[in-house]
Amino acid sequence: MKKRMVSVIVHNQNGILTRLMGLFTKHHYQIESLAAAVYTEAKEFSKISVVTEAEDDHKFLQLVKQIDKQIDVISVEDITDQYVIARELSSIKKVLI
Repeated sequence: MKKRMVSVIVHNQNGILTRLMGLFTKHHYQIESLAAAVYTEAKEFSKISVVTEAEDDHKFLQLVKQIDKQIDVISVEDITDQYVIARELSSIKKVLI
């Protein structure tokens, strides 16, 4: 399986993240990483980055096209083969006994 990354710019609307994740679920993709942030310059837009694994490139491109058809999606880009900086955050809870 090949890791695939997709970057989506959307209008900030209620439920847009749920609808996008529903598309990943519908196409049987398990999400490895998800990041969403509001643009500071234009608060009406957000950028969502998703990392998943895909066996079939054709199926993944179909998913990208389905995402692009959503009303609140401004642009979607498959950034798998681009140079990107990937960071992950972890939250660790320490329990005192």
